[in-house]
Amino acid sequence: MLDELRNNTEEDDESIDFDNDIGMEIVDDNEQKVQKLFLGMTAVERMFISIFLFMNVAILGLAFLLATHRIVF
Repeated sequence: MLDELRNNTEEDDESIDFDNDIGMEIVDDNEQKVQKLFLGMTAVERMFISIFLFMNVAILGLAFLLATHRIVF
């Protein structure tokens, strides 16, 4: 019984063509890294840019409100 099972698996292995690589894709690590970048920046760099942009808008908005006397200290 085990001999028949072993022979069947050997016959199945011979029918598989391992030299044919159709359907298999090799993914390069550099390509994945480029796809993860947005505007050429990493996630941490984008976070700092967004924080700095928010602070600029907040400070300029406060300065505008002070200049137009909408807020008085």
